Amino acid sequence: MNFRLMRYFSVVAEELSFSRAAERLHIAQPALSQQIRQLEEELGVTLLHRSKRHVSLSSAGEVYLHHVRDILKATDVATMQARRAERGEVGGLVIGFFEHMSYTLLPPIIREYRTRYPDVDVRVKWIPVVEQVAALQRGEIDIAFLRPVSAMDGIDQAPLLVEPFILAIPAHHRLAARKNVDLEKCADENFVMYNPQLAPDFDLAIHMMCASAGFTPKVALEVAQVYTCLGLVSSGIGLAFVPWSVHRIHLEHVVYRPLAGKNPPVEVSLAWRESNQSPLRKTFVEMAQDVVSRMNLSASKKPYSVIMPVTPFPGKT
Repeated sequence: MNFRLMRYFSVVAEELSFSRAAERLHIAQPALSQQIRQLEEELGVTLLHRSKRHVSLSSAGEVYLHHVRDILKATDVATMQARRAERGEVGGLVIGFFEHMSYTLLPPIIREYRTRYPDVDVRVKWIPVVEQVAALQRGEIDIAFLRPVSAMDGIDQAPLLVEPFILAIPAHHRLAARKNVDLEKCADENFVMYNPQLAPDFDLAIHMMCASAGFTPKVALEVAQVYTCLGLVSSGIGLAFVPWSVHRIHLEHVVYRPLAGKNPPVEVSLAWRESNQSPLRKTFVEMAQDVVSRMNLSASKKPYSVIMPVTPFPGKT
């Protein structure tokens, strides 16, 4: 028995006419009649009472039709859902993020993804930036927002954002009146820095910038997260280097100023296990890149960059 015979029977039962049913099914009437006979023989019951002028359902046929309709409907739903899964429209996705993504890139990306794919169960999970790769390798998350801070064994990635560092400055500080800041002018300033074990890429980049400007930064305090950094800047403890996208966050008593000249970029990618060939992963990455690209177009002064490749953190490959 197969679904084709069930569909043939269903159409005959609806039409109660072999000729009309054969026309709907685009097959010859004798062939259709033979197929229904084959189905009855397989079932061992009479499904249809036939006469020269009339076709009617038997009691067994009425019961069988009820269940056949349920089976065919379930089959159609299963087929549709399988096709939607192939297109990345249904299923579940666990996304890892680190702290400053939660108030820069993550909100617009997740909002749009949920709008485009409402039947995907999206969950987000905060994980420290230095543990994102390990979480992917363990299978705890499907996709991660990633900075290049660790070895990438078994991990693929796609570039998402490259942006400069800027300075977060206490609002009443002398440098707050400047349009941009020469780093050489900051040699005597105190800095809120990032813990080198928890943010090694930021720590290395900042020390490289300061070394190029001819000084070693005076560390007022070490923290792990950008938002903590901003809170301490607001209290006047010192200056801080933050990614440019953070300037969208308005914090009392904090101003943001670009740095004069070039500085090492902050790089963010989306990463996943090499073995993860899920259409869900593919559609999320493509959509996220599209969202960030459009943010780039809408940025009026200093745009995001979304095309530079992400390179490994030195010494960690």
